[in-house]
Order: sequence, then structure tokens, then C-alpha cells
Amino acid sequence: MAAETLEQRVLKLENTVQKVQEQLAQQPATTKRGWRWFVGIYADSPDFDEVVKTGQEWRGAGWA
Repeated sequence: MAAETLEQRVLKLENTVQKVQEQLAQQPATTKRGWRWFVGIYADSPDFDEVVKTGQEWRGAGWA
């Protein structure tokens, strides 16, 4: 099996990147929401309050 040239390897990489970009472009918009959709979703959750309390305790104990 002959070794690939640098040009052949770059061409394969370019083709792979193009395929990935095409796949990403075809994803539904809901998967492109980013971080903003997440803000506030646990605002009234007692579980979230417990997480905040535990985090404050850990920081007070020198964990973080």
C-alpha cells in the first residue's frame, strides 16, 4: 500500500470537513439554541435551591 501524499491527505480532510458542515447545516433549529434556552429553567425548583445551598457550603468549606 503506497503512502498517501500530503495533498491527498489534505483533500480527504477537506472532504470530511465539508460533510460535517453539511450535516450541521441540516440539523433542526432546536439543536442550535445555544446556552440561552437553559437560563432560568430551574428557577423555582427546590432541587436547584438545594444545589445552590450545597455549593455555598462547599465554597465556605474551601472546596472551590
